[in-house]
Amino acid sequence: MHIRRFVIANGIIAIAVLLCVSGCGSSQMRATDIAASTQTFEDAVAKLAAKDYAGSKEAAQAALKSGGLSADQASELLLVLVEAAIGAGDLDLAASKLVEAESVANDMARVAVLQGLLERKRGDQSKAQAAFDKARSLDPNVRIPN
Repeated sequence: MHIRRFVIANGIIAIAVLLCVSGCGSSQMRATDIAASTQTFEDAVAKLAAKDYAGSKEAAQAALKSGGLSADQASELLLVLVEAAIGAGDLDLAASKLVEAESVANDMARVAVLQGLLERKRGDQSKAQAAFDKARSLDPNVRIPN
């Protein structure tokens, strides 16, 4: 009888621990929050494609702050934010987010291109060219913007 109570009590404790660890409860994101983050992510990408750098930067920052993105989306969004910040002339933000992106990005050639664009915008053509050369060494098909 004592063994049965022990097993039941430990089972209940194990279930409670699993519920806490798995994110059940108020800390779990709602589907609507995830959908909103995804929409904001898509807005940031679309605005960047339209060369609305300030709008893209704002949307990217909002989506990253809200959470609800997959790791791949967050990584991509960091790169979008860097490119938008460069386009908007916010070089300090671009530099800081580029450091973050280097540790999580899947596309290191794109990171190197963005580093080159940042250095070009700063006026350091030799550093820009070195970054573009690195990008080409990582991916010979990478597009280097003019």
